[in-house]
Amino acid sequence: MSKRVLITTVEAGGGHVSVMNSLYKTLSVPAARQIKLVKYYSPQQSYDKIYRVLARFPLALEFLHYSSIRLVRWFKSLVMLPEMPGAKKVLKETNPDVVICTHPFQSLVFGNLRKKLNLKYKIVTCICDYGDPKEYIEYAPEVDYYLVRDESTLQEATKYSQPESIFIFGTVVNEVFEKYGHASDGEVESDFRRFFQETFPEKMAEFDPAKPNLLVVGGSGWVRKSRRLIERMAKTGKYNLLVCCGKDEPLKEELKDLPGVFCFGFISQDQLALVERYVDAAVLSTLAPATMYELLTINKYPLFVHRYHARQEAPHIRLLSDWKIGFHEPNDQKMMKLLDDYLNNRPQYQEYIDNAAKRCAEEKKKASENYKFLLEI
Repeated sequence: MSKRVLITTVEAGGGHVSVMNSLYKTLSVPAARQIKLVKYYSPQQSYDKIYRVLARFPLALEFLHYSSIRLVRWFKSLVMLPEMPGAKKVLKETNPDVVICTHPFQSLVFGNLRKKLNLKYKIVTCICDYGDPKEYIEYAPEVDYYLVRDESTLQEATKYSQPESIFIFGTVVNEVFEKYGHASDGEVESDFRRFFQETFPEKMAEFDPAKPNLLVVGGSGWVRKSRRLIERMAKTGKYNLLVCCGKDEPLKEELKDLPGVFCFGFISQDQLALVERYVDAAVLSTLAPATMYELLTINKYPLFVHRYHARQEAPHIRLLSDWKIGFHEPNDQKMMKLLDDYLNNRPQYQEYIDNAAKRCAEEKKKASENYKFLLEI
């Protein structure tokens, strides 16, 4: 008799969605043929909207991260409220044996419903970030298993849960990043020119093929944190600056008239992969693992990180130096100097690109064995 496994996520940043899609893909293998997989992408967007408002106010966002465990405890019912109707509906439709949650708030919701409805399914919380998973676990402590990214995070997790309930998982990125990572320069050039002309017909005269191309990217709404750097780089007139503003439409309006600056709104994964492959370097204003592995798959340049979410992404910043795959530089002038040094001395940075390929291969190997934890559960 087959077992039913429900893999869930909610709109709260692309990283959680990427993990859901990756797990669905890597668990759909012949070795797990007795397992019936179902994806549930929650339609509600309340979490995402609140987070984006707070992102405009860095101190408020820092307070939210610092106080999140306490706030979730105090306002547990309000936190769960947006998710309850959809979660009840999908439980009724799928009757799962296992629910894998890639967002901790959903672990809280499905744990509450399990108790309230007297159901027997197992709950798995997928911890999407590296480092101490205290927040993930304390948001929803009444779950059965945890998935973590590496041995170091597993050791941290044993402070809060039994070792036998924790498993290491791996992720794969959307196929379009593999496609453009292996595409020829000519194919990339042709695809990019067509996309660029369709997107910026009125600014084509400003694009200078002789200048290096830099991309500033930060998920769907965090590029604003690097606005001053963008303005300073624009003033130099040395680059074609491609800025992926995501869902931050006001920022797009604020920057779009700067000379040599080309602002995208929210673009698809295949368009993002194309742009990341085309440019000479990307500057990040956030460092989620999903973004990191997408760029490592593109494998064209080191990671240049200008900003990141305090606490949540601090462990990812350490990986830049531990793995020797990139740099964190919050100072605007120093970042510009670092970028110029890379653009003028690329062979000296080849080790970073080689290390990126190595990390990608290791992650793919982990992902190919994801089915083992599911069989054990």
